[in-house]
Amino acid sequence: MLRFLILTSALVLVLSPASAGTMPAYDTEQVCADLAGASARQELVMRGCLDFEERTRHEIAAAWDKVSADVQVSCERLVESNGGASYWRLKTCIDKGGASGSASGR
Repeated sequence: MLRFLILTSALVLVLSPASAGTMPAYDTEQVCADLAGASARQELVMRGCLDFEERTRHEIAAAWDKVSADVQVSCERLVESNGGASYWRLKTCIDKGGASGSASGR
């Protein structure tokens, strides 16, 4: 019986989403650099993107504890699986209740 309880507890810990409750941190510098690319207005695009990502991060942080753990986990997974994880994509998914099939890029 004790062995069963230990095994069950271990499975719960392993299968539980580790990130639920902790807001993810994304590399906005990289996301914005990719967006700005080699554009003629690269510096302007970069600054605008970084500002937008930072404002979006603050919006998410202010409401993160009100977002259900299921939505947190599903949106984190969705955003990170699409590459170029960004706060904008995370917020888009959260706003849709985690039900979006894709958090498409800008």
